[in-house]
Amino acid sequence: MRPASLALGLLVCVAVTSAGQGSRETTVSLRGFLEAADSGGWELVVPDPVVVDGRRVNLLTARGDDGRWRRLEHHFVRVVGRVDVGRTQAVIEIERVQEVEPDGMDRVTSHPSFNQTAVVTLAAIPNRFAWRLSDGQGTGVQPVLMYTIFNHGQTEIDFMLPTNELLCARVKRAGGAGEWQTSVPAPTRNQQRIWIRLGGVFRHFVPIPPEAAPRPGHYVAQVTLCSVGDYAVETQFDVSPP
Repeated sequence: MRPASLALGLLVCVAVTSAGQGSRETTVSLRGFLEAADSGGWELVVPDPVVVDGRRVNLLTARGDDGRWRRLEHHFVRVVGRVDVGRTQAVIEIERVQEVEPDGMDRVTSHPSFNQTAVVTLAAIPNRFAWRLSDGQGTGVQPVLMYTIFNHGQTEIDFMLPTNELLCARVKRAGGAGEWQTSVPAPTRNQQRIWIRLGGVFRHFVPIPPEAAPRPGHYVAQVTLCSVGDYAVETQFDVSPP
């Protein structure tokens, strides 16, 4: 089951937030997701915006030696490269790329049957952020929960969900009352089936909107396959004041 595109499903923002200046090239180290662009080529999705020459950027056109990028698609990666932020787009010329583990990632081990073992992980990316700058403007942050199931068992994992809801997520402020809840629908093809080959990985994403964590504080998030309790996992993140 293929993850939803982050570039389309998560980030609708900011290629360039200011105009009127010429482009400027800067070497940076960024963490984000490599995604295949609908128009061909590649994009780098950065949930925590990079600031280059006073401009806050979430989505960059990625260029470079892309021969191994396909196997890194939807994975959390660290890239080093030169960013050129122009009037109409931001471009990163990637020099180095490697998969990395998100900060604060939590994991549990599930044994749904005697020959099935799954390691389930959850991370908030970024796991510390602010919605607003000190001057009241938005930071442009687009936090996301990254949920994965690694099949470490002796057989494939193959089952049908009872409904077309794929992931169920909830977020609660530590020590607070009430919680935010949402569900993510399955893709339109084979909506209810989950199949993970031996050694394979299921990966999907849940955006964290401002209403899920509106105030500064410490939050706990939980994600699971809907109606399948064996695959629940929690993680924590912090919302900072402006």
